[in-house]
Amino acid sequence: MAAFKYLFPHALVNGLLLTSFWLSPAVAQSVLTRAEIYKKQNQVELERQNQGVWTSATVGDILAPRDAVRTAARSQAQLLFNEGTLVRTGERTTFRFPPGKRRFELVRGAALVMIRPGMGTSTMTTPQATIVSEGTALFIQHDTTRNASLVGVLTNSPTGPVKVMDQEGNVVVELRAGQFVSIINGVVGVVEYFILPMFYDSIELAAGLGMGQENLVAQEAPEVQVTLNAVREEALAPLSNQTAWLKNLCGLNVNAIQASPLLQWLWPTTVPAEEITLNLPESDIFVTPVRSLTGLAWLENYCTSQSDETVIPKAVN
Repeated sequence: MAAFKYLFPHALVNGLLLTSFWLSPAVAQSVLTRAEIYKKQNQVELERQNQGVWTSATVGDILAPRDAVRTAARSQAQLLFNEGTLVRTGERTTFRFPPGKRRFELVRGAALVMIRPGMGTSTMTTPQATIVSEGTALFIQHDTTRNASLVGVLTNSPTGPVKVMDQEGNVVVELRAGQFVSIINGVVGVVEYFILPMFYDSIELAAGLGMGQENLVAQEAPEVQVTLNAVREEALAPLSNQTAWLKNLCGLNVNAIQASPLLQWLWPTTVPAEEITLNLPESDIFVTPVRSLTGLAWLENYCTSQSDETVIPKAVN
């Protein structure tokens, strides 16, 4: 499938306005030059050229470098960039499009970023961290009240893990699919695993990436379908691997996990989720750490629901 189809100016596809800048050669370009508000929910505003003046946004509005989008409570925005990157922002979020080859900036709130493979190096910044990725899907959050950021990864890129740097530009941690880390007041936390099946079942911004969600992809515009399908190819393998691992874990006595010496590496301590992860007030993205009380409770319920199944899927290489 070609990366883009040629469209007439202001073409209407599935009720969504796609303006003429989507005219593109067959090979997707890796430079970010423009973004379009692909979808919006409730109150979304635009700021032009970092001038501090916010105006109401509509579907089809174009963002150039130095522009920003801001959502209010119970509001969301989706940005589709010229080379196919799809950014979904949650409520109370400010997301900026800085100048440069491939740069994104999250000022506050939460965003899920889906980058097609082969687009080159992308750099995302929050007030607490710099994230470098080679074409993958990840989510970033920033809580201004706590001066805290969170980075989580959904896919494994063939070119390597996602790198999280501190404010001095030093690589502090590397993240792979199913891992996240918090950075609070300049202090980088421990890399944690989160429950991928629970994430895809509960996070609206990730719609279309989970198992059995092909119908959600089919409802999107053609250019967005290309992005979602490309990201799904890299997301389903780690999801299948973790699902198989969880089902194998269900063969053990979940209530005895903490007491088992063989599993102390997994649950060295079972602590409340809020002591591990960053909880953003009214955020559209949240993660459940595997080694938390919430994660353990989810695993117990999950194992109960799987008790009648006799076939355990093989892990994907």
